[in-house]
Amino acid sequence: MTKKTQRAKARAERKPPVGHEVIRPDGSVIRYVREEDDDQKSVDHYRAVDTLSLMLRNGSITGAMHDAGQQFSQDFARAFGSGVASAKLDGLPSGTAPGQMMVERNAGAARAVRDALEAVGGNSSPAGSALWYVAGLQMSVREWALRQGWAGKTISQHEAKGILVAGLGVLAWYYGYGCSGSARSRCPQQTEAVP
Repeated sequence: MTKKTQRAKARAERKPPVGHEVIRPDGSVIRYVREEDDDQKSVDHYRAVDTLSLMLRNGSITGAMHDAGQQFSQDFARAFGSGVASAKLDGLPSGTAPGQMMVERNAGAARAVRDALEAVGGNSSPAGSALWYVAGLQMSVREWALRQGWAGKTISQHEAKGILVAGLGVLAWYYGYGCSGSARSRCPQQTEAVP
């Protein structure tokens, strides 16, 4: 057996099993997966695991909360996918009428992000901050709690998770995922305040 074959065999023996998860120092999770590349060859590698998907799998959030978080995340990516997103929550651009140009679509997505943040109490609220950093910027809950927290103050990981869960619950109601179906138009609109 040649040295090259011996090295390849040793590497193969060191590979973790598919599905193996590792928690990185920043609190994010990576999973060892097997996928196909462009040439239809099998490739094994680590892939980052979505925080919302982990919370759904662990039973911390409902499917409606997960879907609402994913919609927020997609709007966030469309609005700030060019790398313009920053840790600043102020100065979100307002959108335009449904447009044909990419810039107008991005502005519309930014408006959707701003409206969603307003629905959970605004961008300076605890839930708004959690959604911005965890669902939008893809930080882990632990990283958000330790680095940013709410109003620049660190908070415990349990408090951070509770804030995120509460924000996702309100966001699910805002998007209409808690009603029969996934369209907001299917939710009954409240016309009077409940005492």
